[in-house]
Amino acid sequence: MGRAVAIILLGVTACTPPAPRTVPRIVDGRVEEGAFVSPYAYEWFIEGEVSAAKKEHDYAAIALETATAAPSEDVLLMTRLAEEYERSGASRRADRTLTLARRSYPESARVDVAAGRIKRHRGDLDGAMTSFLEARRRAPKWEEPVIALAEVLRTQGHRLRANALLIEYITVNHETNTTGARRVLIDFARRRGDAETLLHALSVGDGSNPERKARLAARVAFDTGQPALAARLLADTVRAPENRLLWLRALTASGERKTAREFLESARSDELGGSVAHAELFIEVDEPDRALNLLRAAPSSPRAQYAEGMALLERGDYLQASRTLCDVPSGSSTFEAARIGFAKSSEAQRRTGAAAEALSLAPHDSLTVRVRLAELYLVQGDLRAALGLFDAKLASDRAAVATILERAGHYEEAAAYYGTLEPSASDDPRLQARSTAERLAARRLYGPATMILEQWSETAPADLYARVRLVELLKEAGQPETAAERGLATLPLVDDSRLRAHLVSILAE
Repeated sequence: MGRAVAIILLGVTACTPPAPRTVPRIVDGRVEEGAFVSPYAYEWFIEGEVSAAKKEHDYAAIALETATAAPSEDVLLMTRLAEEYERSGASRRADRTLTLARRSYPESARVDVAAGRIKRHRGDLDGAMTSFLEARRRAPKWEEPVIALAEVLRTQGHRLRANALLIEYITVNHETNTTGARRVLIDFARRRGDAETLLHALSVGDGSNPERKARLAARVAFDTGQPALAARLLADTVRAPENRLLWLRALTASGERKTAREFLESARSDELGGSVAHAELFIEVDEPDRALNLLRAAPSSPRAQYAEGMALLERGDYLQASRTLCDVPSGSSTFEAARIGFAKSSEAQRRTGAAAEALSLAPHDSLTVRVRLAELYLVQGDLRAALGLFDAKLASDRAAVATILERAGHYEEAAAYYGTLEPSASDDPRLQARSTAERLAARRLYGPATMILEQWSETAPADLYARVRLVELLKEAGQPETAAERGLATLPLVDDSRLRAHLVSILAE
């Protein structure tokens, strides 16, 4: 009898599948138990993530599908596969994979996050919020649900709620890894031009260089038309040379030129990096004569020659400025800047051809030079030559092409180019707003698209191209009254004849 029972138990054991082997792993900065993933599957997982980062979602889905072929039933692999199926257009496969992941891991916050991302991709923002809230309930210390919630709130126009959510999370969890949440908050602040929020994001739980943090926040304030705030943020950190230059520029731009001038008059050149550096700062605060006085006693160098040319240009002595800047030797660190300065001087003398020729001699690997040269070609009416300066395969060049097309009056093509760009935190706030709005508009998500452009228009009201595009999208969103109100408010501000005609045609539709 005992032998029979033993045989039965042995048979049952043999027929029972072994429990999947689990191992501790670090995922998104957290240690979590998960299924053992074979080196073969892991290799394909890495391949999939690399492809996803390149926005090659079709290949990413294939790679992750291959990774999940191994018998691991890993929640990370399954949820990433579902997301890449969705992004590659295979929505049914995404739903099936997500259902399987939920069945295998009913309590996983990672499944909730994937579900929320898929819903957000489909435009279901309320459904996405529900999934992200559930993920946060399951894993309150994990930053991904918090980031996802903040991004949805931001898309819905709830900027302050999004910032508050991230600040609360970073403050409470500053002893753990909050790098992702901090990065997103910084990105939000840069897009909005919210320097004070940026400084807060840089400071919470971070004992790093206060001069650098003040400079980053002040740069955002300065670039978004808030020079007085930039000057205040930098007031206690002007010992750092980089901060000092930005502080002086901010003072000048905010009308506090007297304060900037008094600072430079009382400072010694050796405290500011030498007489050439001192002269450069005087040029920044619109004091070219004082700069020239310093440069007369400075040792001869390409840098001093460039500074002299720019001081002459600032003073309005265009002919002498052109001669001085033209003589800056090729190969020097200031050669490219001197070519741009020479072009400005030539333009001031209404010598557009000479300006274009000067820039054509500068190294064309410089995007700044190519953009400036393209603008000159546009003035001459040569759009083909302007576009020929850029490589459409490069994201930075596509951004420049979008701007050039817009300036040339090709608004539909410009919108298409903006829509091909993937917004990133390194982009300037204008480009982030325009590219994000166009990507949403291309999927007919006009509500979030118009919210983003409304926020940007409030931050940078002088960007009339963005304001006109907002009017156009409001019309497409079925809000003709709001479009008319905004369009009529913008019309008196538009001087460019092409942009004005475009706005009039939008309002007349």
